[in-house]
Amino acid sequence: MVAGKTEVATDPSSKEAQRMVASNGSVTLPQPASGYTMRYAFISQRGFYPDSPDKSNQDAALAEENLGGNSGMHLFGVFDGHGEMGTECARFVQDKLPANVCSDPALLVASPADALTAAMLSTNSQLHAAPIDDSLSGTTACSMVVAGRKLYVANVGDSRAVLAERSERQGEGLVACELSMDQTPFRPDECLRVLKAGARVLTLDQLEGLKDPGMACWTNEADCDGDPPRLWSPMGMYPGTAFTRSIGDQAAESIGVVADPEVTITQLSPAHQFVVLASDGVWEFITSQQAVDMVARFDNPYDAAKALVAQAYKLWLQKETRTDDITAVVLFLDWQQDNEQQSQQQQQQAPLRQHELVRTPSKNEQASSVAVNAVAGL
Repeated sequence: MVAGKTEVATDPSSKEAQRMVASNGSVTLPQPASGYTMRYAFISQRGFYPDSPDKSNQDAALAEENLGGNSGMHLFGVFDGHGEMGTECARFVQDKLPANVCSDPALLVASPADALTAAMLSTNSQLHAAPIDDSLSGTTACSMVVAGRKLYVANVGDSRAVLAERSERQGEGLVACELSMDQTPFRPDECLRVLKAGARVLTLDQLEGLKDPGMACWTNEADCDGDPPRLWSPMGMYPGTAFTRSIGDQAAESIGVVADPEVTITQLSPAHQFVVLASDGVWEFITSQQAVDMVARFDNPYDAAKALVAQAYKLWLQKETRTDDITAVVLFLDWQQDNEQQSQQQQQQAPLRQHELVRTPSKNEQASSVAVNAVAGL
């Protein structure tokens, strides 16, 4: 990991880790062979929990430069822990994932997408074997490898990666392009997959008999009124996860909660201005487009990440009596001028969207005939 960066977060008992963890300002990574310079920063803000004032930050951020000794290849990630051992689970993945991505050097160079997938699954197995009780605890994981002019994003859970893309069709504004898709019961394909695996999908009101359990009283997040659909075992009132994929959560694997990531590849061009990776503490009350509009106001990623986290924190306090842990990684792409001119010519000839879902469903995912192929826009 980058010296002086994520190491600050590895001691969850420290008061600093309980409040905020941040990169040392904006970090610059030249990518001369690819025609741009990357600048990145991250902020992780501990949530406000009135009933648990000493609760540690269960989020973690990752920045690993020159992955596996490969110049110009870098790994970034956001991990949102949950459950009693959520902090330990998020830190475990933060610590183990880089080495696992690099465990097969030839595969990493030949196919970063496959290397990310294998690393997610092996990290999940390692967590199960570790002296951490992950039966009802785990973490989401949204990880991204930057390799030259390609972005490889692997996602499990409801953290998210968003790319800001300049669109001539909409003037000089930036358009938010989601490089991952939240894996929750709100997605029909994911809901069907876990139902076929034996899960009960119910809100808390349905589980407690306050609403008809036979009715899908939610169709999207705006309709759930703070009571989202959750996954429950047919054997009892657990695990209650509001997501359909994660690392850890052993007890939920029997009802379809898997660590198999959805992976996308994006071909970068000078039309792409920056990337935001963030935990759902950001996305709960901020849309992808709103995040892009906010980040675009700043000329460095540190101030952008700080403002995004602060706005998310403010919105939580306006709408709830608490806040979630909130983490954002922001990466600016500063293109050389000749590449900018070339991009403007290309925009007039072809659409800019170049995102591709590259991985076929695993054995676990094939329980649903629609599986991951319904990822919109990919």
